[in-house]
Amino acid sequence: MVDSRAKGARGEYLVRDMLRSATDLQFERVPNSGALEYLKGDLYVPNEKNRFCIEVKNYESSPLSDKIFTAKKTNNLVRWWKKVEKQAAGGDQEPLLFFKYNRSPVFVVTNLQPRSTEEWMFIQFLNCFVLPATTWLENETVEFLRNGVQFQ
Repeated sequence: MVDSRAKGARGEYLVRDMLRSATDLQFERVPNSGALEYLKGDLYVPNEKNRFCIEVKNYESSPLSDKIFTAKKTNNLVRWWKKVEKQAAGGDQEPLLFFKYNRSPVFVVTNLQPRSTEEWMFIQFLNCFVLPATTWLENETVEFLRNGVQFQ
């Protein structure tokens, strides 16, 4: 039996380490799994003004399938993106979703159009871009903090 909490935590640690490596920022898991009213999402940089509300999902199967069109109410990508959009809006942040599924690389979902790579897709009705996280982290210039710290 798979422990879904442990699997989720493994995904969060994986993305945390990817972000730390790419940005030199000390990302951490959000305490109490985002249950704090003033701190939502899964990852953040403590004691900083975080630009993004970051959610991480580690799931059994890919949410990128025809179900994104035929089962919008139950498709995980649609549900996850709408949840992180709502959380981000409540904290005056932008949504950022990382996901992976069994034996897959990590993907990122963002409302920022990629400028330095062509390896992405746009989902019009969600107004978001999906691409491999390593491609995004290695090719795009993004400010993760509101005080102007960038990475590339």
